[in-house]
Amino acid sequence: MTTAAAPAELSPLRRNLAVVSILLSTLMATIDTSIVNVALPKLSRELHVAPAETVWVATAFLLAVACAVPATSALGDQVGRRRLYLIGVPVFTLASLGCALSGSLTALVMFRVVQGLGSAVILAVALPLFRNIFPPDKLGQIFGINAMTVALGTSIGPTLGGVILQTLSWPWLFLINVPVGVIAFAIAVFFVPSRVSQRGDYDWRGAVLIAAAIGCFLIGMRQLAAVGTLWIAAVLLVACAVLIALFIRQERRAPRPLIPLGLFTGVFSITVGTAWASFLGQGIAFVALPFLFQSAYGATPLESALLFTPWPLVIVFVAPLSGRLADRIRPAYLAIAGLTILTVGLALCALLGDHPPVWLVLVATAVCGLGFGTFQSPNNRDMMAAAPLQYAASASAVLNTNRTVGQSAGAAAVSMALVLSGAATGSLAAQASAAEAVLWVAVAAAALAAVQVAVKLRTL
Repeated sequence: MTTAAAPAELSPLRRNLAVVSILLSTLMATIDTSIVNVALPKLSRELHVAPAETVWVATAFLLAVACAVPATSALGDQVGRRRLYLIGVPVFTLASLGCALSGSLTALVMFRVVQGLGSAVILAVALPLFRNIFPPDKLGQIFGINAMTVALGTSIGPTLGGVILQTLSWPWLFLINVPVGVIAFAIAVFFVPSRVSQRGDYDWRGAVLIAAAIGCFLIGMRQLAAVGTLWIAAVLLVACAVLIALFIRQERRAPRPLIPLGLFTGVFSITVGTAWASFLGQGIAFVALPFLFQSAYGATPLESALLFTPWPLVIVFVAPLSGRLADRIRPAYLAIAGLTILTVGLALCALLGDHPPVWLVLVATAVCGLGFGTFQSPNNRDMMAAAPLQYAASASAVLNTNRTVGQSAGAAAVSMALVLSGAATGSLAAQASAAEAVLWVAVAAAALAAVQVAVKLRTL
């Protein structure tokens, strides 16, 4: 069952099984952005390396994903989205097996890079594949389910990692991907539909330039936390600006640009800016809250992960409902409501104090999940709907890159707050104070996103 077919011609069984494959692989790809974080101390001991070196196990994956998504999205149009998906899933699965079997940090980091490349392929083609499977009037619903899957995978990673490490060794963090990957691939072979690919000149120069720019930005942002070598961060961020300028120049000249500049209409541009600000706030919260829970409340890593659990759990229920509503009412109304709730939730987190009751912490993180779940699906729908069908892959690349870069910038903001406040090597009280302070940056980011949606409602 590999022939091309219009979305309306697909049988419900084929459509549903294709969705199962894509969502399973998307869940794997997003869980692996954070599942390994709780294992870094254990990796340091068992692989006999310094704790700081094990950070590359997490960083290498994120860098590979962020740098490769734009290139792989355009490649999907070149060779076929289904064909590329059938490459990405086994690459991710085999790389996961390689991670589990690694006996050294070098081997583990190398397999994490390959795993990140497979993840980039999966994330890059997921949303365009949905446009092959569903008619336009059903996209809001499936985008809601996809947003739920991405949010669940990203948020539940630390909790799942903590649970696995309670009873099993660290290789099981990666081995759990293998049976899921095999199932997703087997379903995809028979049920994911194909679409005629758009042959033409592939924009290799654009792919290299944007990958280098993203790499310089992410490493430069992380380097800002190293006060003694700020000049390295400055060089990298300046290089990023130069590379972006060269990329824009390349896209204007390319016969088939990697990311067409015509994609950035008023609605699309504002939606991208809104998403970036929200992911910045989310990225700050995801890093700052564990610091707050463990330093101020004395929670263990697993306990802090459980305190955070209401955020993804609420999204599981809210995101699909919000996606369905986005098919019936203007998505921007849902987006601004969600961002307002998210702003309130983040403010509650920042105001928790030193010894809040557990129920209040759970309520605060649940409100954040309610806001983010209400916002994300309609905003993604607006972004994808604003892009012409021939630009679907490029729009998906922008969406996924936006998420990774925004969340990475949020993590860098927390690192900077810890260093600038002297909390990185100070007392637990100082770390808690720094975490609370940087959470207000997250509040400001969410509020800024809400303002952007309000501007879109008034002007477009």
